[in-house]
Amino acid sequence: MASSANDVWGAVFVATNMYPEAMPDQITAIRVTNRDGVTAGSIREITYGKGT
Repeated sequence: MASSANDVWGAVFVATNMYPEAMPDQITAIRVTNRDGVTAGSIREITYGKGT
């Protein structure tokens, strides 16, 4: 991968807000259910749209 670890991790972090806005038919929500969504052990609950 040509990106630094910080760049990749930054993209994962912003995905929580970006993906539901960019693809509302495929991903309706991403909710952090445990910890802060960034540190080890964090859990994200992804709600997919109908038919995906």
